[in-house]
Amino acid sequence: MKRSIIFLALFLPSILLFAQGTENFANYPETGSSYHDGTFTGQDGSTWTYWQCRGDVVINPPTPCLGKDRTPTSEVISGVLQNGCGTLSFDYMQGFSTNVNLDVFVNGLLVATVTSSNQQGVVLNSGSIIVDSPGDFTLDFKQHNTSSGQVAIDNITWTEFGGAPLPEPSNYPTDFAAQPYPFSITLTWTDAVGPQLPTAYLIKASDQDNITLPADGTPVADDPDLSDGTGAMNILQGVETYTFYDLPSNQPFYFKIFPYTNTGSNIDYKTDGTPPSVMATTPNIVIINYENFNDSTLGTWSEHNIIGPQQFWEIDPIHGIAGSPCARMNGYSGGAVENEDWLISPAMNFDTYINEQLTFQTACYFDGPDLEVKISNEYDGVGDPNNYEWVDLSGTLSPGGWSWTPSGVVDVSGIGGNSVYVGFMYTSTLLEAKTWEVDEILITGEVVIGVPDPLKKNYSFHFFPNPAREQVTLRFPDPDEKVVTLLSILGLEVKHERITRSTCSISCTDLPPGVYFVRITGAGGETGVKKLIKE
Repeated sequence: MKRSIIFLALFLPSILLFAQGTENFANYPETGSSYHDGTFTGQDGSTWTYWQCRGDVVINPPTPCLGKDRTPTSEVISGVLQNGCGTLSFDYMQGFSTNVNLDVFVNGLLVATVTSSNQQGVVLNSGSIIVDSPGDFTLDFKQHNTSSGQVAIDNITWTEFGGAPLPEPSNYPTDFAAQPYPFSITLTWTDAVGPQLPTAYLIKASDQDNITLPADGTPVADDPDLSDGTGAMNILQGVETYTFYDLPSNQPFYFKIFPYTNTGSNIDYKTDGTPPSVMATTPNIVIINYENFNDSTLGTWSEHNIIGPQQFWEIDPIHGIAGSPCARMNGYSGGAVENEDWLISPAMNFDTYINEQLTFQTACYFDGPDLEVKISNEYDGVGDPNNYEWVDLSGTLSPGGWSWTPSGVVDVSGIGGNSVYVGFMYTSTLLEAKTWEVDEILITGEVVIGVPDPLKKNYSFHFFPNPAREQVTLRFPDPDEKVVTLLSILGLEVKHERITRSTCSISCTDLPPGVYFVRITGAGGETGVKKLIKE
């Protein structure tokens, strides 16, 4: 049982001591393993609120333990605390096997993210977090994402803010820029300098050029979702970047950035002069293939067992991203077993897109060979993939510990064809058998202006070599009249020939290196398109 301890402090005339606040959760009511929402009275007398917390994972009982992948997201929020917050610290402990990833907010502003690394049951401390927020404030401890592990928090302490509210920032940040990516835009800037540095920055976003100025004394809450056309984010000084995700393709977005000092009712924005602004348009992206396995099947992907008939790619129903299903391969069965198993995509048409990209996420555990990621435009879709040529792809893989890890963007634009396959090749040996999991596989391409819809083409032809340097040879199923057109990636015509034979050659020595499209138009209006890469 926790006890309140009173310390008597001696005040010397030459020393100024700032008061300290504490919260040890002595009134937190939960003690069992079930997750609940509720309230309790804090040591300061305010009402604290918790969502989806349990009470059986303790540091110094009672202790709230925030859950993993709970609905609503596990969170503990203080009542309104007074006299500002100078510094903040607290104890925390990883509850189970999944690492801690806990965000800490003061007045809605992210001030720290604490983590652990395979330290189950070990009590850690956040260290002194510099906040410097005058006036009334609230503390908010919230799981970073659905993969964040269960975490107990305790022994929160903070010092009062020892000064008056800070004045408005002296200057705006510089080099404000926006880089569009498929379904996202990344903003970067160089932090403001000058006599008064900002506490943080407010980024306002809109799909219209109509962003208004924020008002002093009125904080703007974080809103990363731009599906309604607007959004906002508060970013601390020193971070210098933020990415808005889940954006529609081929859509312009406008952004402005406002430095500010203080928080809550004392927030002071710099809005004079011309705030930095930027606009970016997301690429005109098409999803060629997407598989998240959430229907508890391999979906459009297929498993191909080459060695080790007792193990094969299958569905793990609960250990994917956010506790969803994922694809899993494990070569262990009473001991390590030699295996080779492929998870292969359906055939994809790359011939009418440019800038094709692959992203995915992986998790793994135990020792064994790394997962290999490959691509082929020669595979027939049914046979032993080892009988066909595959190109190795790079991508960031999980380091282990069941940590879900994004691959980053993998460029697959250097390959063409109307039957392109991506494959994940798993291997294990008699000595080592690592478990690999794959989720959120996404292949996208950028639509090319002037190139017909691939679903509408019906003229079949072949050409080689590809990539080409000097010329390409085309072969057609008949000698009937047809038109051969070579298009740039902008859809501009660079070559045009009328052919009345079943084979022809086209010189490309005069073309600069890059991506082109060969379009064939038959006498009946039918068309066929294939991508050509000029080296």
